[in-house]
Amino acid sequence: MIKLFSLKQQKKDEESAGGNRTGAGGKKASAAQLRIQKDINELNLPKTCEINFPDDDDLLNFRLIICPDEGFYKGGKFIFSFKEPNPEDPLNKEAAEVLQTNRRLFEQNVHRSLKGGYVGATYFERCLK
Repeated sequence: MIKLFSLKQQKKDEESAGGNRTGAGGKKASAAQLRIQKDINELNLPKTCEINFPDDDDLLNFRLIICPDEGFYKGGKFIFSFKEPNPEDPLNKEAAEVLQTNRRLFEQNVHRSLKGGYVGATYFERCLK
């Protein structure tokens, strides 16, 4: 019984302190939000890269800005926007359908595409080591 009360008190303390168990508006943080928070805290970007969060409370939507300081692209600026996948409004309707019907297959397709190989009839170059 004492353990139950201490857990309730711990949760209450975390909520009042704005701990990572809750997100904006007092909602529980999703697994993705907790993971991205951990990854961002451990992130060590080179001086040519910058990460930008348009909304500080939404860590799943961000921009990566790369400004090479050597080579062919020296002086260039490349901006990549990352948004949380939304199967209700997809850019890739086939991938969204797989995400909604078979999440495990979707994850396998993502890994296959990043490691280099075919997903369906589309070939993806290797992005991961």
